[in-house]
Amino acid sequence: METKKTSSTSYGNVSHALDILLAFKTKSELTLAEMSEILNIRKSYLLKILENLKEKRFIVQDLSSGKYQLGLACLELGNAFEKRLDIRKVTHPSLLELSKATNELVHLGVLDDNIVVLLERVVANDSDLRLQFHLSLTSPPYSTALGKVLLAFTEETKVEQYLSMTKLKAYTSYTTVDPKIFLLELAQIREKGYYLSHETFENGISCLAAPIFNKNGLIKAAISICAPTIRIISREKELVRQLMETTSKVSNKLGYNSQIEMRNM
Repeated sequence: METKKTSSTSYGNVSHALDILLAFKTKSELTLAEMSEILNIRKSYLLKILENLKEKRFIVQDLSSGKYQLGLACLELGNAFEKRLDIRKVTHPSLLELSKATNELVHLGVLDDNIVVLLERVVANDSDLRLQFHLSLTSPPYSTALGKVLLAFTEETKVEQYLSMTKLKAYTSYTTVDPKIFLLELAQIREKGYYLSHETFENGISCLAAPIFNKNGLIKAAISICAPTIRIISREKELVRQLMETTSKVSNKLGYNSQIEMRNM
């Protein structure tokens, strides 16, 4: 960190803003002077950043004491993070059981700002995909089984917006790049309740995915099983049954009643 020096770059501003927020990990409130001393940043510069943080509700200032405290936006972010941790906690035992039962690679994913984010990956001890499969921690939804399932139960207007902003490029010869066909695939997923992705992200690898719903019938996350295509095809019925049993169990833990009509997010 630069000492007593104002950075003119946006990176410096963001970095210092984060340092200010992190300073409250051990203090419930701080004065301007205390922050300046702790962070070794000039007061005049701190004031500018604090005003921006106040505008975005990350920081509030007590009018009587003049001291600064964390704002409501920090709580909102914390709640969002806690919800994500909750789904991992609830799902983890079932992911372990599914991976052990199928002896295949299992993923838990959510949709975050038009990106599929893997919250967990469980690899069976005997799975030969440990080094073969290269799905990153984040990937474009249209190219994966997890992504298509997550989009299938997302609000239609959001899907249309996503397609209008996204260029569908081919990762393999099986990747869907026609928006009209893509929308038809989403409709089929809603009808069947799961999706088989045939080598759409990586040659030789296919995946089965199904949704997890919360108590309101809204999609919360999705689980996938990934394996060499030959194994997925030869065991499709068995793997679909095991996957659907798992997603049903997790959905029930979240309070989902199968009698509730599935609704868009």
